[in-house]
Amino acid sequence: MKVLGIIAEYNPFHYGHLYHLVQSKKLIKPDYTIAVMSGNFTQRGEAAITDKWIRAKTAVICGIDLVLELPVIYAVQTAELFAYGGIQTLNNTGLVTNVCFGSEIGDIKPMQWIANILTNENAEFSALMKKYIKKGLSYPAARQSTLLDYVTKYSHLINEYDGKEFITAEIIKKTMSGSNAILGIEYLKALKKTNSNIIPITIPRIRSSYSCNYIKKGISSATSIRNEIIKYGMSQKVRETMPKSAFSILEKTYAEGSCSIDKRFIDSLIIGLLRRSSVLEIASWVDVEEGLENRIKDAALSATNMEQLISLVKTRRYVRTRIQRILIYCLLGLTKEGFRMLHDAGPSYLRVLAFSQRAIPLLKRMKETAKVPIITKAAHINRHNSLTQKMFEYDCLATDIYSLTLTNPAMRKGGRDFSYRLLPTEL
Repeated sequence: MKVLGIIAEYNPFHYGHLYHLVQSKKLIKPDYTIAVMSGNFTQRGEAAITDKWIRAKTAVICGIDLVLELPVIYAVQTAELFAYGGIQTLNNTGLVTNVCFGSEIGDIKPMQWIANILTNENAEFSALMKKYIKKGLSYPAARQSTLLDYVTKYSHLINEYDGKEFITAEIIKKTMSGSNAILGIEYLKALKKTNSNIIPITIPRIRSSYSCNYIKKGISSATSIRNEIIKYGMSQKVRETMPKSAFSILEKTYAEGSCSIDKRFIDSLIIGLLRRSSVLEIASWVDVEEGLENRIKDAALSATNMEQLISLVKTRRYVRTRIQRILIYCLLGLTKEGFRMLHDAGPSYLRVLAFSQRAIPLLKRMKETAKVPIITKAAHINRHNSLTQKMFEYDCLATDIYSLTLTNPAMRKGGRDFSYRLLPTEL
């Protein structure tokens, strides 16, 4: 049996996602397709446009057979940890044979070469990396500069690129210039580190880049679609970027007041928590290092809104997305020590968010092959060990906090992870 794996956010599901899904299926011809999807908060450190169940249901209606939740402690992380969480979740199904991801370069060969270097960093590479970090570069920028230097200075240590030629600076620049390709490299690293048998494939990303803010008909970035919805609602421009069924679901959700549009309450909550927290407590959160806690504390006392706060904290090294993720750790109370204990165990369950009727045999098969518990009913989490329960608690807390970004009073209640009824999604 061939099972295709996809790691995604579907925030929201648009024509670019549909293109990726259709092309992946053409290449692999899978019997089933499983998506590992971020829950209510995303890798950029933002609340998703709709909750995880709405996005999972949409994905199934658009062609995914089974959607599993990426635990929030991995969903709101660096590209490396996000990729590890996604790949290990696919590994844990015991069923996935292939994983397909989009990339700007559309060629897996240079991505694999770079992944090999980064997975097996030697002393020369580490020394170059430290040099650029000390100069104040962000981690991604420092890594790209290190790779370019490494190719120039240590070419005699580098294996041949494809048996005929050596990798060049131009190839590295082209590969590392795209956010999707960078994430793809992290997927390849995770496959190597977990000794996975899953076969990776990449397809070219077309039209809009990941971070493009300009919405256009057809394939447009999720960022531009979200911006349009926040400013103008479910406009004709949004309609022209999404499959009809996906748009219909999102339009209904928006009309019901169940889209995360107004972040003012949660922004005030974050600033309030920062003002309440001691510098020592802030220092304990994931990814806070080298005195950043003082900068965050000072900014929280001066800022009156989230934009001010982020602008006061960010630097060349501490970029916006990193700050946004740290603010989610603030909401969740996720400390370095807490994350370390959970990360040592890795993703500890397969949380089913949505599935199609045709995926029922797949679920039955997964019960035989899964390497970790399958969670279809939240109340059953107490049957498992304390680390599994703790990881799941963070997912539930994320849902409860996320609900405060919604305007529909009925949707702002807590405990939805335990009241949501999981049924096959009707296509």
